[in-house]
Order: sequence, then structure tokens, then C-alpha cells
Amino acid sequence: MVNVDSVEKACSEVGEYSDEKMVDEFDRFFRAQPAVCDFIVELTHESDMKVQELSLFLAYMVFKTIETDTAGALTAVTPERLEAGYHETESWMERLSTAEGQQLQPTVLADLQKDEERHLLQYVLSELNEPMEDGTALNDEEKGEVFFVVKTVIESFKDQLKRRIIEP
Repeated sequence: MVNVDSVEKACSEVGEYSDEKMVDEFDRFFRAQPAVCDFIVELTHESDMKVQELSLFLAYMVFKTIETDTAGALTAVTPERLEAGYHETESWMERLSTAEGQQLQPTVLADLQKDEERHLLQYVLSELNEPMEDGTALNDEEKGEVFFVVKTVIESFKDQLKRRIIEP
């Protein structure tokens, strides 16, 4: 499990980046995780550009945070692992869809608290509720789309996080 300190450290570090450093970091992310980037672009290609950009940025932040937490390079996520993560996220969403009305929010919050990567998910949710750089906000459908994409990315990295616990 990624700890809250790693999330805060990654956020602080990225917050200090110049525009040039951010471009370099995105290039590094695209080279290190081509399947993740291709997956996001493919899944969001018909969405508003801000959905695609935020999905890519939050996926980068997940990558950066896990790198910070594991103190090392991550292996590239495979398309097969992304597909499995997609199905895991889909199943999670289906389980949650059984809750209705006033029960939905408490059910989602309780489920997120049980998730192995709750600190990453809490970070993603907090970012989704912040206004975009241009001052606009995502609507609920856009927030849901970004969340689904980024949760899939988190699911896809989980095997590497578990391996870290098992291996010395």
C-alpha cells in the first residue's frame, strides 16, 4: 500500500517543477509506461480535452507516487494488466451501483476506505473536486470518467506494489 507520506512527497515535488521539467517528466512517463498512456488516450479520445489531460496528469501522479513509495523504477504495465485492471474497476463500479439514493455516498466512502490504495484514491478524488487551471470545473459525468480511468491505472499497478511487499 502506498502511504500518505509518499502521496504528499510526490505532490510537493511535482508542485515545484518548472514547465520544462514537467514536459521532461511527461516524456519520461510516456517512455516508461507506453501502454498506460495509450490506454488513457484510447479510452478518452472522444471526451473533452480536459478529461484526457486530467486523466493523463493523474495517471502520471499515480506513477510518480508509486515510484516515490517504492524508491525505484517500475516495470512497464502491460496491456493485459490494464485490461485486467479495467475489468476489476468495472466490477467495483457494478458492486457500487447496487447502492441507491442516500446510501450511495456512504457506500462509496466505506468501500474506498477498505481499498488497499485508499491514499491514492483519496488524492484522486480531492483533485477531481478542485477547479481546473482555467477556473472551470468538471461536471459529474466527466469526474466519473476520469475517476474510472485513473482507478483502472491504480489497479494495473497493484501487482507491482504487492510484489514489493513479498520481495526483500
